[in-house]
Amino acid sequence: MTPLLDRRRELDLITAAMAAAEEGSGSLVVVTGGLGVGKSALLRALPALAKARGTTVLRASGALLEADFGFGVVSQLLEPLLPETCVEPPADATGAAVDAEPHRELLTLVDHHSARGPLLMLVDDLQWADPPSLRWLAHLAKRLPRLPVTVVVTVRDGDTRAEEPRVHEVTDRAAHTLRPGPLSARGTAELVAARFGRPGDPAFVTTCHKATGGNPLFLTATLAGLAETDEPVAARSAAVHGLRLPALRERLVVALRSQPGPVRDMAKAMAVLDDPADPVLVGRLAGLDETGRDAAVRGLARLGLLAAGPVPRFAHPAVRDAVEELMTPAEQEDIHIYAALLLHNGGHPAEQAAAQLLAATSCQDGWAVEVLRAAANAALRRGAPEDAARYLRRALLGSSPTGGDRATLLVDLATIERAFDPLAAMRHISQALLLLPSAAQRAMAATRIPPSMLGSCPPPCVELVARTAEDLGDPERLGGAERDLALRLEARLRHVAVSGPGQLPGCADRLRAMGPNPSLRTAAERELVTVLLHGATMAQGMRAADVARLANRILQYEPASPNHAYTALPLLTHSLIAADSFETIGPWLETAREQARRENATVPQTVIGIELTHVALAQGRLEEARARAYEVLALGGAEWATLQSMTAVVVTAIESRDPELTRRLLSYRREGADHGYRPSSLQLVRGVTAAMRGDAPSALEYFLDWGRSAERADWRNPAVFPWRAWAAGLHHRMGNTAQAHDLIEEEYARALAWGTRVAIGRAQRVRGAIAEGERGIALLRESAETLEGGINALERARTALLLGRRLGADGQSEAETHLRRAREEAEGCGATWLAERAARELGNLSRSRSSAAVAHLTKAERRVAALAAAGEANKDIAERLEVSSRAVEKHLTHAYRKLNVTGRAQLADLAHLLSDTSVEPPAPRATLTAPRGTTAPNRTEITRTKESGTEPKHGVNPR
Repeated sequence: MTPLLDRRRELDLITAAMAAAEEGSGSLVVVTGGLGVGKSALLRALPALAKARGTTVLRASGALLEADFGFGVVSQLLEPLLPETCVEPPADATGAAVDAEPHRELLTLVDHHSARGPLLMLVDDLQWADPPSLRWLAHLAKRLPRLPVTVVVTVRDGDTRAEEPRVHEVTDRAAHTLRPGPLSARGTAELVAARFGRPGDPAFVTTCHKATGGNPLFLTATLAGLAETDEPVAARSAAVHGLRLPALRERLVVALRSQPGPVRDMAKAMAVLDDPADPVLVGRLAGLDETGRDAAVRGLARLGLLAAGPVPRFAHPAVRDAVEELMTPAEQEDIHIYAALLLHNGGHPAEQAAAQLLAATSCQDGWAVEVLRAAANAALRRGAPEDAARYLRRALLGSSPTGGDRATLLVDLATIERAFDPLAAMRHISQALLLLPSAAQRAMAATRIPPSMLGSCPPPCVELVARTAEDLGDPERLGGAERDLALRLEARLRHVAVSGPGQLPGCADRLRAMGPNPSLRTAAERELVTVLLHGATMAQGMRAADVARLANRILQYEPASPNHAYTALPLLTHSLIAADSFETIGPWLETAREQARRENATVPQTVIGIELTHVALAQGRLEEARARAYEVLALGGAEWATLQSMTAVVVTAIESRDPELTRRLLSYRREGADHGYRPSSLQLVRGVTAAMRGDAPSALEYFLDWGRSAERADWRNPAVFPWRAWAAGLHHRMGNTAQAHDLIEEEYARALAWGTRVAIGRAQRVRGAIAEGERGIALLRESAETLEGGINALERARTALLLGRRLGADGQSEAETHLRRAREEAEGCGATWLAERAARELGNLSRSRSSAAVAHLTKAERRVAALAAAGEANKDIAERLEVSSRAVEKHLTHAYRKLNVTGRAQLADLAHLLSDTSVEPPAPRATLTAPRGTTAPNRTEITRTKESGTEPKHGVNPR
């Protein structure tokens, strides 16, 4: 049972009243207050106090549905005094005699029983008592000062029946009127501890107290809703605010229904306008003037449904839920529309009016669409694209099914949705393209589609974009805005996500036709050049130096902005990285990402995350690339991005050999969603997975299958996907040297033609791995030299590892230098598996060198070194080998020099190589304590024993 808290003053006063009644002076105590302040709980605590004093307790309670049963409350109250007797109202319950002294015999009954001992009479909810009972209680109240009877009644403030004259006839004779207040913070803490069986965290208790205002009803219901699943800890404070308290809804609805119409209207207006709101506006929405509004507010406050404060607001969200349940659907629709109109005409923020329209779908007037559009713009300014999209979706309800206004709304909606739901954006643009009448309007809509996403649109949509481009005509014959639209459409249609096989090589031709320095004045020109440059990069139609020069020119014109994610500019990052030129793109992308975070734009954050993954990967920062790849997946990139745009994440999974990243890529992405002529990057992921589990034939087949698809799609550049290098390595592992040689020679030729250090150095490394002897080492040296000037540390680590291994096998001293560099570079990149390989090779090299060095030790040097490696001190070694300490020091010095070690710590690592069967292992030390009854041999005796060639007594081992 819930304990009674913070009611000591009330209990003391009632106790004093009972004490006075025991002396023959009874009294009436009225406990009043709003809903849920604990009036009934206070009454429930009184019988225990009365019993302790030897006072008889009589109890009754009023009920709204029983108010028409005459003498119902009196019957409950006096039944213990007249068991099995029904109190009947007189025949003429409304006669004058009855009004003067109703049921005189019942009053006499009270007199008679009170003479035997004091009485405590408790009546809960007096306002709902039947009229005859109220008259009888009024007469009783007159006689109380002469009777040993204490009467305590509760009355709910704000209830309309509490204001009736019959109730006042009783309450006006009260000796004391008590108004219990809300629980204190300490009382709240005690209630929390009682409910959960342990004290609550201060933050949790404070949150509960503030959320409920200390109202015992709301507080008890809140704790009941949390007790089964939560602990009273600070981390669960947020759950307090989100609790709806459905158990109280019916009780609150009943209380509201009993209120006059103006009070209910005021409550409805407050619920709709989301209190606290402007009182004048709330009053207008409720249809009340100032006087009526203030009276209604007072009624709600007395009922306990408003929180304390100058501005009217509900005491708890449960009150608003009850008010909303009180309204019919039609009533809710009307009041929301009226609220939106009042807010709009009153010059309030557009989003406030739009929030009302979201709850009322029947209003499709022009002013409503105007409000919703303004609200969408406001939401975008505050960085809330999802709210903006919600407003425009609502505005679509008021547009004609086939009109231009609907098409315009669809385009605007899609423009917003690109930031967080690109698939929905593509659907809405596809719908708009079918409704827009002119080619220019369709072109404007089509340019809202990012080039990388056009391939995800339905084929009819892509065909319509192509027809729109034809309708606009040749960009060279157009001017102004139409020329820009035509260039943007060409960029989208030339992008490899849409262009079919055989069209990719034409990108370089189109770019050359623009001259050595194509115009980059407009964003449309830069977008087309970016797409052409990317196509030329994929098809290897230009040299890397030319690509880098033109790509960096484009970047100089473009401000760092997250909106570049909606254009072709992400392809620029791909081209710059393939050309080994990313000095400026990294900082540019970081600036754009920070702005995207401030704008809460999920899709730009994802696109920029993919670009930064690519940059980190190209620099060999594998750990950073993995972290960024996981961030991309966490943002939902795999839900909508095409495989081609996810290239950086795919290659990160391949390079890092991360099984979790690989698994998530394979499970997230559905295949078959893109055009079939393009190679699936997941084939490469599957190939790496097969190679990691030791299935080289399957891995090779995956790589070769991907390579054939890449050739058909004209993806020729080895700097983008070095699949030939991967396949050549597998061929070599399987013993197919000729096939490996053919693949890597073609890779090397293409890398030379492209002209970047990374592509050339990687091909040289694989050539060196395949070649044997001095030729292979020479090629690996060339690879190391080529990569030395580059920025990709991971490729340098791979070459250093392979070169160190080959040099070590050839017995060359510089092997250790390369292996140590491989380990350091791999650790810096986050390639732990590569660092572990380098460490193993260093260990093998060290053991090999140590074995050779041990073989060059003299027999005496080896015996001394073995004992020292086992932990023997120089003095003990000298005694064991019967030589001088100086001789031991001399042998150890020679052994250190020959073994290239600096002391005993390193010598201990070679103990397994120094073991000599001619040297007995040192015996465990023995204690010089003699057995009981004998004398321990002294040092002279031990020495004499040793010189005589016999073992000393007791097995003592001298050291």
